[in-house]
Amino acid sequence: MIRKKRNSGFTLVELMIVLVVIAIVASIATMSGLAARVRTNEGSVLASLKTISVGAEMYLNNSTSYPADLLTLGSDYIPSDLVTGRKSGYTFELSTANSGATFTVSAVPISMNYTGVKSYCINNLNAIYVYQNAPALSADGTNCPSGGNILSA
Repeated sequence: MIRKKRNSGFTLVELMIVLVVIAIVASIATMSGLAARVRTNEGSVLASLKTISVGAEMYLNNSTSYPADLLTLGSDYIPSDLVTGRKSGYTFELSTANSGATFTVSAVPISMNYTGVKSYCINNLNAIYVYQNAPALSADGTNCPSGGNILSA
């Protein structure tokens, strides 16, 4: 009696199905990680805006006006990583108006949809505004730009 030799192993179709399943799982994990990073960055931005606002108030107490920019505010009032104007995937900009009587601080994602999806602005009244999908946000030192929703006051 002749026995047929039986081939063991996986077929090409079976291997392709396994690769497709692995690719789907990897893409889901990557998207979840990206969403978690964005949420973390946005939480850090809110804390940073409040820190800059408190630093500006302390600067005002020791001076006659708010600081003109983050560099003027300096590491005596805020952490040195905020003085550079970049932290947690966001760019921060402090502007003053009315001879330093008012200020606004804007925070814009460095890379929209990758480091953040929202832009923020805080003013000297501690009102924080949030802007959905606003890649360019420039505060004038007097008021935060229109179109934002107030987050807190």
